Amino acid sequence: MPTRLPRRARALLGAALLGAVAAGCGPAGSPAAPAPSASEHLGGQPTPDVTGVVAGGSLTQASDPYFEGMGLAGLGEEPSVLAADGSQATVADLRDGDRVEVWLGPDGMCAESFPVQCDLLTVRVTEAAATASPSQG
Repeated sequence: MPTRLPRRARALLGAALLGAVAAGCGPAGSPAAPAPSASEHLGGQPTPDVTGVVAGGSLTQASDPYFEGMGLAGLGEEPSVLAADGSQATVADLRDGDRVEVWLGPDGMCAESFPVQCDLLTVRVTEAAATASPSQG
């Protein structure tokens, strides 16, 4: 008589198998799975707290004037950064002119200063700054 797994074990096994398939398990040389979207980084919160343009490591043209000039390195740990192509990046990879979406940390802590300093969770580049083409010599 076949042994039946308890319901919880079946659910965990099914989730593990589904995760393996979704992760792009395939033959060697197959493309890697894309980086998680910002909403996956945030447990499904699809809406950023503020949007704007990067200038000198700060947020400009902020969708909410309260965040104008906010440093994108954040108060605490460096935020997760997603490049325009969905790959992982760092704050140092942000370029002047990048259009970004910014999610605050779960507590939304901000130091009341000017410019405001906030605990950032994720910065996602939605449109990379145009790059200057090398001059033809």
